[in-house]
Amino acid sequence: MAGAELIGREELAEIQELFSHEKVNLYRYGGGNYKAREFEERFADYMGVQYAHAVSSGTAAIHCALAGAGIGSGDEVITTAWTFIAPVEAISALGAIPVPVEIDETYHLDPAEIEKAVTPDTKAIVAIPMWAPPKMDEIAAICDKYGLTLIEDAAQALGATYKGRKLGTIGKVGSFSFDAGKTLHTGEGGIIVTNDREVYDRAAEFSDHGHMHISGLPRGKDPRRAKGLNLRLSEVTASIGLAQLRKIDHILSRSKENKKKIKEAIRHLGNISLRSFSDESGSQGDTLIFRVRDREAALQFEAHLMERGFGTKILPEALDWHYAGVWSHLLPEYDRYRGVDLEALWPKTGAMLRSSICLNIPVLMDDETIGKLVEAIITGAEKIG
Repeated sequence: MAGAELIGREELAEIQELFSHEKVNLYRYGGGNYKAREFEERFADYMGVQYAHAVSSGTAAIHCALAGAGIGSGDEVITTAWTFIAPVEAISALGAIPVPVEIDETYHLDPAEIEKAVTPDTKAIVAIPMWAPPKMDEIAAICDKYGLTLIEDAAQALGATYKGRKLGTIGKVGSFSFDAGKTLHTGEGGIIVTNDREVYDRAAEFSDHGHMHISGLPRGKDPRRAKGLNLRLSEVTASIGLAQLRKIDHILSRSKENKKKIKEAIRHLGNISLRSFSDESGSQGDTLIFRVRDREAALQFEAHLMERGFGTKILPEALDWHYAGVWSHLLPEYDRYRGVDLEALWPKTGAMLRSSICLNIPVLMDDETIGKLVEAIITGAEKIG
C-alpha cells in the first residue's frame, strides 16, 4: 500500500543518521531535537503552507485540527456518513456533536445534504476526501454563507488536488495520516497543515498537554491557556517520514499510472458503474471504486476476487468501520441518535456503500499483476450478470 511498499534503506539511513549524533534525544522537545521540525518544515514546503505540526497518528491529527479550530462542547460538526470512524471519535472526544450527512455520486459530502443539516449550533464542516476531491467549491461556499469553519481530514488523500489546489490546504486547517494504508507510511503518525498561526499554535499546544512553547522560556515554565493531551511525534517516526516524503512523487505517479491502465481495461463493462469525480485529474491513484447491482452482487464479486488472490479495500471488507449507520456503540450517546434506526438516517449512503467494490492499487503492481486483476474484474462482472 503506497509508501508502506517502499520502506527500506532510505528510512534506515535516516534513523542511523539520527543515532549518529553524540547526544541523542528522541523526545521532540528535548535538547538536540531536529528531525521532527525538519519533517514539519519539508512537509509544509511540499504542501505550500506556512505551518505544519506533526503528531502521533492520523486520529491525533484530526483531533488537534478540531481543537486548533476552536471546536468544543456542544458545537455541531457536519461530516460525511462514509469515513473511517476516527474523525467522528475526535469530534465526540472534544464534547462536540457529530452530524454525519449523506454522500453524493462522488462518494463524498453532498452539498445539498450539508445545507439541510446546518443549524444555529453548527460550528464547522469536516470534509473527508476518500482518495479524491469532494465538491470543494460548493462546500466552501456553504461555509462562507453560514460563517462555518472548513476543516479537511485528508488522511486518505495526501497528494490529491482539487482544481490545482492540494487537498488539506483549501480549508482553515487540514490533517493527514501516515499509517500503513496511507500515501506515506511512518509506522504511525499524522500531521496538520494551516496558514493560520492561531490555529497552528493551539493545535501544537493541544498535542503537548497545553504547553504554549514560548521562545526563551524553559519548558517547565511554559504558561498554558487550554487543556491538552500527549499526542507528540517521536524523532524516530519523523526520521522515517523524511525518507518517505522524498518518495511521494514516485508513489503518486506510479499509482495513477497503474490505476489508469486498469480503468481503461474495464471501462467497457456494462454492469459496473465506475465512481464519479468532481475533479478526476486531482484524484489519487491507489484506490479504484465501482458499483454493482446490489449488496448480494457486491459480496459475490468480493468472493470471486478473493478466490483469485485480490482482496478489497474497505468496501465491502471493512464497511462497519467506515459507515455511520452501524455505529451504535458511539452515536446513541447523543439524544438525537438515541433509540433511532441509524441505518434509516443515511439510506442513500448505505445503499451505495453496500453495493460498491473498492480495490487497492499498489505502487509496485507490475503489468502481469495488472492483467490478472483486470481479468478477475471482467470475469467477476460476467458472474454477477
